[in-house]
Amino acid sequence: MKSQIDEAYDPSNFRKRGHELVDLLADYLASTQKDEKPKVFKPFDPEDLYKFWAAKLGENNSDNFEGWADEVIEDSIHLHHSGYMGHQVSPVLPEAALADLLSAFMNNGVGVYEMGSPTVAMERAVIKELAGRLGFDSRVDGFLTSGGTLGNLTALLAARQIKAEGDIWKDGNGKRKFGFLVSEQAHYCINRAVKIMGWGEEGIISVPTDDRFRMDTACLSDAYRRAQSQNIEVLGAVGSACSTATGTFDPLDEIADFCKEHNLWFHVDAAHGGAAAYSETYKPVLKGIERADSVIVDFHKMMMCPALVTGVVFKDPVSSYRTFAQKASYLWEKEEHEWYNLGKRTFECTKDMMALKVFTLLNRYGPKLFEEIVNRLFNLGDSFAALIRERENFELAIEPQSNIVCFRHVSQSGGDLDSHNRKIRRRLIDNGNYFIVQTELNGKLYLRTTLMNVYSRPEDLKGLLDEIEELSEEPVDN
Repeated sequence: MKSQIDEAYDPSNFRKRGHELVDLLADYLASTQKDEKPKVFKPFDPEDLYKFWAAKLGENNSDNFEGWADEVIEDSIHLHHSGYMGHQVSPVLPEAALADLLSAFMNNGVGVYEMGSPTVAMERAVIKELAGRLGFDSRVDGFLTSGGTLGNLTALLAARQIKAEGDIWKDGNGKRKFGFLVSEQAHYCINRAVKIMGWGEEGIISVPTDDRFRMDTACLSDAYRRAQSQNIEVLGAVGSACSTATGTFDPLDEIADFCKEHNLWFHVDAAHGGAAAYSETYKPVLKGIERADSVIVDFHKMMMCPALVTGVVFKDPVSSYRTFAQKASYLWEKEEHEWYNLGKRTFECTKDMMALKVFTLLNRYGPKLFEEIVNRLFNLGDSFAALIRERENFELAIEPQSNIVCFRHVSQSGGDLDSHNRKIRRRLIDNGNYFIVQTELNGKLYLRTTLMNVYSRPEDLKGLLDEIEELSEEPVDN
């Protein structure tokens, strides 16, 4: 009789379960590409769902892997469904998912070269390829990390260490006050990063936006002087490419000019929009990004990799070693700049083989795949805006600059439009045919779509507007 350990490591069992799971996932993928699709989302009460899975945990049914895996697929939000138009999460490409499985099974921690040499080398190749697309020269360096939040924090820590006089990492902030110039529409993780560094609210030097929700660079000088008058040392500025809420791109060239004039660090959060670097058609929205000191780009957004995998690029390769100053003699024999010992530069020491996901797609399809995806999704944003303009009961917040479109239904009976659109979204989610989110712009609530699925078509967008109009027939609160 086999021990549980022997059974758990049995190759034939692994092969059987693996085939079952791939078959389930392939069937799910096929179902999302048919005319008659399953629901994109099923709303569940959190407590009910907890009780369901807590009971499952106690079953210990060794023969029911396929059964509960199927339930996970059935009850999860279906990102590959053409009606999924919500958050900036990718419907993963199948081969990237298989690469993630390879990473999970081999489980090499790539923070130390000896523990993950093949993917350490792949990671450098991926970063160099990304940097070239962004317009940097071959001297740049960087690494992959676990998401945009961590990527932004890592880059801003490097900026602090480089631009603040003295060794902040060693000695701390002391009584000095520091800050970054940040757009009102910047992602909230920038605010978090500044507060993690101990700078408080004063560390975010807010810069107003223009009528398209882009940083108003005409206001940079006033914000800079205001900070100086409060004895805040301004270390840099953060550009958004693009804004999460609206999908609009800050004027990066103009921010770069200001940073050069005042000797400031220029960082670009291109978590979502950085993929446009692969498109000859849409690359101009990133004009000026090549002048940044640091850039982050998420591969798990429009480049369809499983989460999380974010590229962090530094124009000056030495800058990528300045974030941390710790020594760990048990990990490294020398303390010099070794690109291949990634744990010297990243928050993670034990980091998964995330380069496999990106490398697999580039090796299999080349950068043309990313260009096709970006073009299709950005074009879909334009198509959706055109459909909205055709309907008198809808209005756009702004003309879209990417695959993010903000709009709302305008009731002819008047009333509270914020409440009206909030209720429409709730009913829409409950129906389960579409999944969208909402955002607030200039104090008004808008419905927000991020068109992440390359299989969404204009007919799906028309269907979404039709369903919203049907749901809007219920009376609005006055």
